[in-house]
Amino acid sequence: MNELLELSFEISKTLAHSGYPADAPAFAVTWGQIAEAIAQTVLSHNLPTDTLTEETKVILADTIRRDLLEIDPLNWREIVLDRVMTCRAINPALWEPDYEPDEGPLVEQYENATRLGDDESYWVDGGESAGFFDE
Repeated sequence: MNELLELSFEISKTLAHSGYPADAPAFAVTWGQIAEAIAQTVLSHNLPTDTLTEETKVILADTIRRDLLEIDPLNWREIVLDRVMTCRAINPALWEPDYEPDEGPLVEQYENATRLGDDESYWVDGGESAGFFDE
């Protein structure tokens, strides 16, 4: 509980310095309540708190503010939960690695095999199905 209060205070302080005072209403809730919900989400889902940089907190607040205006503000806790859990900086495990569509471990293995002239070892059956040994 102490960690929750400390983290929510730290988030509130950062938001206040960035123009989001804790007692000012965001829409139907205050930024202090949103900061507390962010902290509660981060801690209850065991997300790393060191990824909450000042920039990440402000970007998250901007995203939440925009969504509160566009989506039903009565669901503000769900909006906060969704934005925290889908934030790439806070929850990187949710996102896939940055592969190009034509790249990946198998493509690289194939490219290395063909570049070395070792095409047969790429195939499970040693290349027989590829017609390398046809007469």
